[in-house]
Amino acid sequence: MKTLSIDFSQLSHATADELKVVGSERRGSNGFTVVNAARNGKRAKLTIALHEALGSPKRLQFASDKNYLYIGKIIPHCTEYVSFSSGTGTNIIYDTGFVFYLTNQFNLDFSNCTSISFREIEIGTQEYEGQEITYAKIKMKK
Repeated sequence: MKTLSIDFSQLSHATADELKVVGSERRGSNGFTVVNAARNGKRAKLTIALHEALGSPKRLQFASDKNYLYIGKIIPHCTEYVSFSSGTGTNIIYDTGFVFYLTNQFNLDFSNCTSISFREIEIGTQEYEGQEITYAKIKMKK
């Protein structure tokens, strides 16, 4: 795992209001998929390998900049969380608000598909307030 230096105070964080709402997996590979299907629901899915690399958390915090999504058990300066489903699919986030946030933040186009997968992912660690945090940096734009 590489040590990265990210200034988390410069990243965008979702507010609670932004989260309100009025595919197959290759074992051993890191991946993140956003599903936006009217018929089967909206969700985000981490591969098992990515979920485990983050410490198998029950919930995640997240932040973003223009091209990347940062997710981890702890993201400095972030106050919002999204939770994983309980039971066997513990690497799935059923959160429509989170999917809408990602869709809007990164202009994801689901006009010809129901899911988009992202494979350019770096797992990093960084010291923050005396503790080491682990997070994933996911490239969301080409």
